[in-house]
Amino acid sequence: MTFGFAFRSAEFSEEPADVRLLRGDNIGQGRLRWGGAKRFPRTRVGEFERYQLAVGDAVIAMDRPWIEAGLKYSVVREEDVPSLLVQRVARLRTKSDSLDQGFLGAVIGSAEFTNYVIGVQTGSAVPHISGGQIGDFEFELPDVGEQRAITATLGALDDKIESNRHAADTLVALISALFEQVISSREVVYAPLGELARAVNGRSYKSSELQESSTALVTLKSVDRNGGYKESGLKPYTGPHKPEQEVRPGEIVVAQTDLTQGAEIVGRGVRVPRSGRYDTLVASLDLAIVRPLAGMPVEYLHGLLSSEAFRQHCRAHVTGTTVLHLAKDAMPTWSAPIVPPDEQERFAESVRPMLARMDALSEESARLVALRDALLPEILSGRVRVPVEGVVP
Repeated sequence: MTFGFAFRSAEFSEEPADVRLLRGDNIGQGRLRWGGAKRFPRTRVGEFERYQLAVGDAVIAMDRPWIEAGLKYSVVREEDVPSLLVQRVARLRTKSDSLDQGFLGAVIGSAEFTNYVIGVQTGSAVPHISGGQIGDFEFELPDVGEQRAITATLGALDDKIESNRHAADTLVALISALFEQVISSREVVYAPLGELARAVNGRSYKSSELQESSTALVTLKSVDRNGGYKESGLKPYTGPHKPEQEVRPGEIVVAQTDLTQGAEIVGRGVRVPRSGRYDTLVASLDLAIVRPLAGMPVEYLHGLLSSEAFRQHCRAHVTGTTVLHLAKDAMPTWSAPIVPPDEQERFAESVRPMLARMDALSEESARLVALRDALLPEILSGRVRVPVEGVVP
């Protein structure tokens, strides 16, 4: 186990080609996120060889290791290197031939390890874990051949989930590019968004209302920082709500709150597809459902709310420090670029197949995540055995 280095902020670089520094803020739930990453001069990387990350490394945030969204851990992927480990982040690499690195990553991603961290973390203002606490976690260790078979099985699921995410991100970027082309190549007029769409605030809730149900809350965790939608952010819900707070398939929600200081999510608009698990979806208080008026296609509204211009406007209208809030008048006062109705409809027709494909990817990934999460504890406990035939040592 290795702990990161205390790089001095005075040595940080602004050059995009320099090496990223992995801090706790860059660790999400099973993924690294590099928005707002600090960088270090590439020419000096050789001085810090001990802290260089490699593909397959398991990393854990040691400060606030668990938040409501889940454990802050990840396995380093090809796109995450080169990068350097910063203090208060732990890197786990196997040092024995009896422990496969991929199996180690699966253990760190298991519910058992998450529950262990929640039970041993200390501190109230800033909960944290120590290297000793991480090292004290005990787990069953199958034969290394079976470990590799388990890694291959879980890795195939993870690879497909990651592939679907990349495909969805590509479609999001393509739709945004098409929208920018539409509003830059035509005669455009501007109107306040409040005259074009209506925003409905979501529902506040109590923890006692988060029980198994055919209804679920669409929460802040349903909003991906890249502009996509995450079904894993849904929470089963048994409390009351108004009919107008129900999110219909294809409608758009905008994040009105951000729990980070980087304003990465606040003002982000995402399209919510039909859920494969719940009959009814209700927006939580951190979100606003935005519905078009006067015959505007919902796809064109999606283009507006996904645009960088809208995001910049929202970032300029946030309040708060630790928790950021979108100002109440931010959305209705934004000057939205509007093209003639026939151009709006042509754009809508061109992107509908892409949105349908995104829905299919989201539904498939949700099934795969559910399968992986159900399979992992069974495999790690030995209740389900994975055949080792055909696994390359």
